[in-house]
Amino acid sequence: MKSYVSIAALLIALSLAGCGGSNGGNNAAPRSETETETETETETETETETETETEQVYRADIVRTQYGIPHITASDWGSLGYGHGYVFAQDNYCDLMHEIVSANGQSLQYFGEADGDEERDFIFSLINNNADGQFEAAFLSTQPDYVLALVEGYAAGFNRFLSETGVENLAEGEPNCRNASWVREISAVDLWKYFRLIQLQGSMDQSLVKQMIIEATGPGALAVSSTASPASFNAKELNAMLVNPDLGSNAIALGRNATQNGRGMLLGNPHQPWKGASSFYQVHLTIPGEYDVMGAALKGFPQVAIGFNKDQAWTHTISFANRFSLFELTVNPDNPLQYEVDGELKDITPETVSIQVLLEDGSFETREHTFYHWEYGLIVNPGSLLAAVNPELFAPFSSWPTATGTLYAMRDANIDNLRGIDMWVKMGQASTTEGLADALKLLGNPIFHTLAVDRSGDTFYGEISAIPNIDQQKLANCLTGINQLIYAGSNNAIVALDGSRSECQWGESEDAPPGSGLFGYESLPKLLSADYAANSNDSFWLSNPNTPLSGFPTTMGFIGSEGKQQNLRTQISHSMIADRLNGDDGFDANPLFSLDSLQQLMYSNRVHGAELILDDVLAICSGVQLSTPAPTAELLRVFEACTQLALWDRKVDTDSRGAHIFTEFWKLLETTMSPFESTLSSDTLWSVAFSPTQPLTTPSGIDLTDSDNVSGIMAALSIAVQTIDGAGLAFDLPWGEVQVFPRNGVDIPIHGGRGSMGVFGAIEARFGVGGYREINSGNSYIQTVTWDDSDCPIAEGIITHSQSIDPESPFYADQSGLYSAKEWVPFPFCVQDIEAAAIEGGLTLTSP
Repeated sequence: MKSYVSIAALLIALSLAGCGGSNGGNNAAPRSETETETETETETETETETETETEQVYRADIVRTQYGIPHITASDWGSLGYGHGYVFAQDNYCDLMHEIVSANGQSLQYFGEADGDEERDFIFSLINNNADGQFEAAFLSTQPDYVLALVEGYAAGFNRFLSETGVENLAEGEPNCRNASWVREISAVDLWKYFRLIQLQGSMDQSLVKQMIIEATGPGALAVSSTASPASFNAKELNAMLVNPDLGSNAIALGRNATQNGRGMLLGNPHQPWKGASSFYQVHLTIPGEYDVMGAALKGFPQVAIGFNKDQAWTHTISFANRFSLFELTVNPDNPLQYEVDGELKDITPETVSIQVLLEDGSFETREHTFYHWEYGLIVNPGSLLAAVNPELFAPFSSWPTATGTLYAMRDANIDNLRGIDMWVKMGQASTTEGLADALKLLGNPIFHTLAVDRSGDTFYGEISAIPNIDQQKLANCLTGINQLIYAGSNNAIVALDGSRSECQWGESEDAPPGSGLFGYESLPKLLSADYAANSNDSFWLSNPNTPLSGFPTTMGFIGSEGKQQNLRTQISHSMIADRLNGDDGFDANPLFSLDSLQQLMYSNRVHGAELILDDVLAICSGVQLSTPAPTAELLRVFEACTQLALWDRKVDTDSRGAHIFTEFWKLLETTMSPFESTLSSDTLWSVAFSPTQPLTTPSGIDLTDSDNVSGIMAALSIAVQTIDGAGLAFDLPWGEVQVFPRNGVDIPIHGGRGSMGVFGAIEARFGVGGYREINSGNSYIQTVTWDDSDCPIAEGIITHSQSIDPESPFYADQSGLYSAKEWVPFPFCVQDIEAAAIEGGLTLTSP
């Protein structure tokens, strides 16, 4: 049943929570079995009877405020999930349903070969197999009761929407699931399978890793690359496989020494996809007295992942630490399905799985694949991955056994990690940064840096995530032979240890989950202060350049690690922070941060790459023009492009003219990058080389004395001009006409630009005829949070792609238009603010 009531009446329930739903302390946690052990037998029996009687009865109160933000209040975890699952389905039903198909290994069965993923289907049919209840036994049995109830409720609420709406009336957005054969009721197990898929994005679900797994085709076999020959992978493609450019982020955590109000202040700016898995949904979730958190949940997840409560706020950025390692196993020469460890033979166990494939004529075929298990995971074929280091490594490492009589196996740090929901709920219950840090000790975080602040002005930075326990001593002892060269040649990204010695297995930390082989909290980089911390996807090293974190294993961050070149967003982030602390940026005459100046920084849209090299590019262009008395028509177009670049304001605001020329030019410079880095670390391009003692200001400038640089810059400009001409774009078009978000026939101008060229507010978009008309990822959910003397946090932000994928929804493009205009949405947290911002009658949702 559902009933509609007045906002004022419905908010009485919210007022019971006040604004203090953080449960009053750092150690607050949902009720657990151990907490009931001291109760009397009668009390326990009464409680059990009550739970049994009410376990399938859900009740949630729902209020939507401006721009479709739902505020859900319930008295228990199952009901909270029920309300959340229902309102999420109203806005994004098809998104989650589509991902559940993939998590069950059924994309080819329902989407066909054009839109399915065979490698993913085989792998997730294997690891998410629940045919005999093995998935539930392995993972759900270890979850706290409240988490199980939360997920069960979410599935029930999601299904409630389908039963009310009908498959024939579902939204015709992207993806379109109206009348689709793959729409069905889901179970909690379906959600857990989806959670596992997301947890493995930094490892087993990476394109190149999936390829390695599938190409391990058994004894005597020589793999043929299922994607392409290794020589066909250029640096840009490999970089996209290993260092996903669609997943990034910025975060700035400001302590009381850095803010004008002496309180904590946070900017959360995750760069996530604008659609599908890993995109965000805004929500406010409340159980009075137990949990009161507002922010963004990853689509399909029942808890807030980035957000704030009455007293503290947190955010995440993607970390490029090692999330898996390889092991070189010595094969028994008499039995290729055995390997040796410390003189003892161990078996390799085959397992065959089958999938269904929808063919063009509408019929189905069954395909099979055999996987091979070792003690800690799967056997892999490293040929394609090692070819990224040196193409000549492909053939000798693609047979079973390899040319040296070995095999390679993989161990994944997140393969058994479904601790995240419990961890994020506890983070949301913490009232201080110290309490939040305690929650992180669960190590449910798969791939993120965490930055947080609290109202007293304390800050926290931590690389507290699932990282294999491989310290420098183990690297020194266990990286042997060719694997040393692979490690060095991959910028420390590919770690392949000696699997013939048990001492080379991952270590065990007392404060890590038993048997996980992960570093525990005490071993990981962290910084607590009253100053500031920032991260833009480089390693922990320069989270605060005045307090560098050093001496940690290289496995904790191979991108921007200690003493290595930093990406341009890291450079401009710290530069803008320093300018604001000194009051030198023009945002505010007073030094230190206000919420307004933090928001101005967020939307400043400077292109740091242009600030570093454009003057030299224009000098090269001018020099060639002066020395070429009879230029070709092609060269004349390049000179015209240079003229426009000279007029460009070196920003990616919607009224910036010429940004597309520099963007396409920069893309060509990126093709010289190592696939294992996120910087232009050329030995010949820069006039001032990178210096570890000046990591935020070097390298800089183009070496104009190198003739190869001159010819290379002109060649890149020429190709960029041809690309732009081919897309039918004038050089002087404003950026807001070139980069757009099409919605219901309206092109919404989108500011921001390519993160790799030093744009803090990154937007990654596909280029084609008419410009950048398909936004892939970038600025997504943005939050700015601080406090004053009241109980209510001061929070403003935006969700750039808007709340809903339903073209008929009022929340389909409303916030996208606000983002285009550089506006901010107030986030109502306390009862009186929710009531003032409410846009429709409240809904009380009760299960049938």
